Amino acid sequence: MRLLLAALLLSLSAWTPAAEVRFDAFYFFQPDPVLQQKGVTADNLGRYSRALQSKIYQTLKKAKIPVTSGYLVVAIRSDGATASWLDMSPALHEYYAGQIDDIVQKLPPFEVRSGIVVFAMKMAVDTPVQTRKARPEPSDWADARKKISNPDNIEELVLSVWPE
Repeated sequence: MRLLLAALLLSLSAWTPAAEVRFDAFYFFQPDPVLQQKGVTADNLGRYSRALQSKIYQTLKKAKIPVTSGYLVVAIRSDGATASWLDMSPALHEYYAGQIDDIVQKLPPFEVRSGIVVFAMKMAVDTPVQTRKARPEPSDWADARKKISNPDNIEELVLSVWPE
């Protein structure tokens, strides 16, 4: 009986619960008329964001990640290049942040007619509570805002911090 109990306890201690990733509201950095001019529709944004959420969920579902929440910020250029930034508190470990960035860069984006489209999705890991921050502000954006001529121009800001 003791051997059975010991085996059961050992198997339970080896079991690691999966990370539960939840997504919520969008934040758009550009007004609706600008997004429409760039060719963003509810359909293409919906398909892209669902695919992105699914891939992130599949990637992180076997990971053991501390509770965190915030925003995933995504930028899509008219040439099809994509970039992402996380604004999570506490910060997501750089390994998992790198995996998310890889997913964003490899997932084919929707077409952008000109310039850059920038949006964010609320994201929470292992908590049903989403961030209360009204606006995403990734850490490297604050310094970049001080260095550009128009800190309110999201395209100029994103280009100044776009990873090479």
